[in-house]
Amino acid sequence: MPFLNKSKAYRPSREDRSRSHAFDEKSGLAYTEVVVRAAPMRADWVWKTRGSIAEIAMFRSTETGSSTLLNMTIRKACLNVVNMTPESLIGLDWHAGKLLWERIVALQIDSLYAWRLFAAAYPDKVNESLKRRYQVIRNPNMVLSDYTKHLHSENFQWITFLTLSHVTCSYSDLINLSKFSNLSALTIGHGVEVSGSTYKGIDDSVIRAWARAAAESRAFSALQVVACRMQLLITRQTFDRLTEFPALAMFLVEGCSIGPRDRPYAQKLGWRYSTGKDLNEVLVESGIQGASWNSTMHACFQKATDICLATDNSPLFPNIDTLPRLHFAIGKAPSDAVVDMTGDRSLRCFHRAVPQRTVQPLRQPSMKRPLENAVQNGTASKRVVRPWKEQKVGNFMTEFGF
Repeated sequence: MPFLNKSKAYRPSREDRSRSHAFDEKSGLAYTEVVVRAAPMRADWVWKTRGSIAEIAMFRSTETGSSTLLNMTIRKACLNVVNMTPESLIGLDWHAGKLLWERIVALQIDSLYAWRLFAAAYPDKVNESLKRRYQVIRNPNMVLSDYTKHLHSENFQWITFLTLSHVTCSYSDLINLSKFSNLSALTIGHGVEVSGSTYKGIDDSVIRAWARAAAESRAFSALQVVACRMQLLITRQTFDRLTEFPALAMFLVEGCSIGPRDRPYAQKLGWRYSTGKDLNEVLVESGIQGASWNSTMHACFQKATDICLATDNSPLFPNIDTLPRLHFAIGKAPSDAVVDMTGDRSLRCFHRAVPQRTVQPLRQPSMKRPLENAVQNGTASKRVVRPWKEQKVGNFMTEFGF
C-alpha cells in the first residue's frame, strides 16, 4: 500500500552496488566508483487518493446496533483496495458492489486504479461516479506514452477523452496516439508544442500522419471528436484527410487558422460548418448549464454519436456511448476553463455531412417490345453472366475497403 503506509528509505544491498577502481591520468589520482541501482519507479498518480487509511478505521455505519457482517466485509475490502484485482470482483453482484464502491467514494480512496476495476466489472450499471470520471495531471513529469498506457483499454472496458494543454510532446508520442484504441475524444489545447520543432504548436503534418495510420491500419476506430485550440498552424488543408478517420464525426477549432471563410472548402469535402451557438443549444438540451470544456466535449460526443448513426459510420465497437468515460487532462491549464462561444476566436464546429438519400425517378413506360417476346421470337439472345464475373454489391464494396 504505497500511499497508505509510510515508505521506508531505500537502502541498496550489496548485490545492487558495484565498485570499480579508476585512475585519472591528468591529476594522477586513483579513485573508486560506486554504481548503485536506483529503486524502481511506479506511477503514483494511478494510486493517488485524497483519503487515507485512518478514515477507514474511523468510519462507522449509520445504523444502530452492532455492525453487520456486510459492513465489516466492506470495511475489510476498503483496507485492501490497493491489492484488488479484476478477479476480486468476479461473482460479486451489483448490490454488494454498489455498496462497496459508494463506501470507497465516501472515504475518498477512489483512485484511478480502483475506478478502472469497478468500471470494467460493472459497465452497464447506472452510477454517475462510475460512468464519468475526471482526473487532471497539472504538472506532468513523464513522457506522454507513460500516461496513455494507463488509460488504454484494448477490450473497450471504458473510453477515454484526452486533453493536452501546455505540454511539450515528442513527434513520435503524438503519432503513437494512433495505437490508443479506446480514445474517443482528443483535444490539442493551449500551449501544446512538439519537442525539437522551431514552430509553436502542431501543424497539419500531425493530422496527416494520424489520417495515414487510420487509412492503413484502421487506427482511431473509436475517435469521434477532435478539437484544436489555439493552434495557428492548423489550416484548412486538414480537411483533405479528415474523412480517412473511420469514426470521426466532429472537428472543433478555436483560435486556429480556420474560420467561416473556409466553409465552402470544408463543405466540398463533406464537412458542414456551424457556430458555437449551435453547440450551445446542444449543451442546453443535454441539461448542462455551464460551458466548461469537459461539458462541451461530453455534449459533442453525444452529438457525434448521432451523426455516426445517421451516416452509417458508426465506430467499430457497438453501443460505445453507453461505456464508462474517463476525462483525462494533462497540462497546467485547468480542464474546466470556460469556453468562448461569442468572441472572434470562438469555438467553431465542423461536422460530417449526412448524405441525402436520393429518390429514384419513376420509370416511364417503354415503347419497346418486352424482352421475353424478343427471346421467344428468336430475334434476341438472353445475356448469360459468367460465374466468375457475377458479384454482389457487398463483395464489390469489400474489395474497395468499405
